Amino acid sequence: MKIVSVVNQKGGVAKTTTVASLGAALAELGAKVLLVDLDPQACLTFSLGIDPEDLELSVHHVLTKGVDPFEVVIET
Repeated sequence: MKIVSVVNQKGGVAKTTTVASLGAALAELGAKVLLVDLDPQACLTFSLGIDPEDLELSVHHVLTKGVDPFEVVIET
């Protein structure tokens, strides 16, 4: 298993675009991919076609309420 992190405090440097594109490319090659959106604005979630306002649970609940991470995984 490989873990890749894309991190930068500066906004507007193409972190979300890079992660979405890299995730899609790896998935097309047959890899299992887990993308975790820790951005408070949920930009990656939006870019995958999911409205965060429609979600009952999120990674926020995993980190603050002890929700099982598997409960917040959404297949796209």
